[in-house]
Amino acid sequence: MNRREFLRAGLAGGAAMALPETFHAMARAEQTTPALTPRADAMILIWLPGGIAQTDTWDPKKFTPYEKGMKGSQLLGTCPIIPTAADGIQLGAGLENMASVMDKCTILRSLTSEVKFGAIHLKAQYYAMTGYLFPAGVKAPSIGSIIARARGRRDPNVPAYIYIGRDIDTSDNEKLFISEYIGPGFYGINYAPFMIPDPARGLDTLYAAAGMTRDRLDRRQTLMNAQTRLSPRAVLDSPKAADYLKAMEDARAMMDSPVKSAFDYRKEEKPETLAAYEPQIRENELRDSSYYYGQRFAHGCLLARRLVEAGARFIQVEYQYGPFKGFDMHDYGQQRMVEMKKQIDRPIAQLIRDLHERGLLERTLVVIATEFGRTIAAQPAAGVEPDGFAERKTGENLIIDNEKMYGFHGHFSTCSCMLFFGGGFKGGYVYGKTADEHPMQAVEKPVPLIDVHATIYKAMGIPADHHYVTEGRPFYVTKDGKGRPIDDLLA
Repeated sequence: MNRREFLRAGLAGGAAMALPETFHAMARAEQTTPALTPRADAMILIWLPGGIAQTDTWDPKKFTPYEKGMKGSQLLGTCPIIPTAADGIQLGAGLENMASVMDKCTILRSLTSEVKFGAIHLKAQYYAMTGYLFPAGVKAPSIGSIIARARGRRDPNVPAYIYIGRDIDTSDNEKLFISEYIGPGFYGINYAPFMIPDPARGLDTLYAAAGMTRDRLDRRQTLMNAQTRLSPRAVLDSPKAADYLKAMEDARAMMDSPVKSAFDYRKEEKPETLAAYEPQIRENELRDSSYYYGQRFAHGCLLARRLVEAGARFIQVEYQYGPFKGFDMHDYGQQRMVEMKKQIDRPIAQLIRDLHERGLLERTLVVIATEFGRTIAAQPAAGVEPDGFAERKTGENLIIDNEKMYGFHGHFSTCSCMLFFGGGFKGGYVYGKTADEHPMQAVEKPVPLIDVHATIYKAMGIPADHHYVTEGRPFYVTKDGKGRPIDDLLA
């Protein structure tokens, strides 16, 4: 310890002794480590933004085929209901692969929200990813960053938080906002996600540019460190500067680490394994061929499994969100849902099978989530409804005149579903129940998002009141530290 560090430590210690006990606790918060015994060592979050129609997927309702002139109140489900590997659990048709692994799943069918997000997807997504309503007063960290900080790295060479499937784009305000709520918030750059936009090109981020040898790269890093030491003292003492330097060092270490082999899945996996992850529909078979991320998503699921094997702590795989694209359906809902199921059903199911067969599922939590559910529309066309328009509608006044209107085109913040595989959760289990008629609100065991987050964190060994200090006050992993885990979901 040099003189400067000694004086700094002495002054900090003297100041702490003069503080009331409340502030002693806040000062110690930065050093707090979770006290719970974790059920899971790693987590994969399958993020399907856009608002999934739960009545056609995880909480299917009576199939009501299209009839010209039918009322919205008659439309309960646009697909048949199929059995699954778990007694008493049914899914919507088109999810036959996932049906085969439902004996390993807990379905939460009564995820509720008192906040009606209306037409605003991004605010609902911010809430789902952070547990805080926007604006939160500070930059709220995402689930991935929270787990990365609280649990740290499983392997020193593998980033604790890896994000697969989202393009890196700073030219669009909407995408910049998304980067905020999937990011580290006030935690800082050391807990930011390692971004892999396209799994097939994942190796690009770990290789130097053409002509850049390892020796040359090392010389550049040595020069940068030498120049940094010449910086003003204010810069040298800056925590943010130290964070960025550490990020550079970590990135350099990864370039030489064995983790790179995780990205080489095309060479190392058997052809039959690669085929098992492939989507069941191609770009040229879609109604809108300009928006297709099926293969990227599928390969993301395979890469997620390989990264868990390599020692990753938290991985998020996204089917990239786009307004009025993907699961954000405001017309032709039935036809588009068929297309989307063909893109996600096989890869998710194969991910679960692979983890189970390799003995990883017990200690790996896989969560499937979206920002809200869907219901029948209140108007013939999207974009003209007031906020919260569909939450209370029965559909009696909506006439479905054509197949473009046949589907669930209304946002339904009131109730949605979430799925959990492995990681200490029960298998073959359903929690909560919703009404069979519109509006399909929770009629048994409603669960707010804050308690869902608390349950996830408990499985990962993180208390709901775990916190770090920012702006002189504690900021909790669940709002105000008041999340209550749903122990009935846990094995």
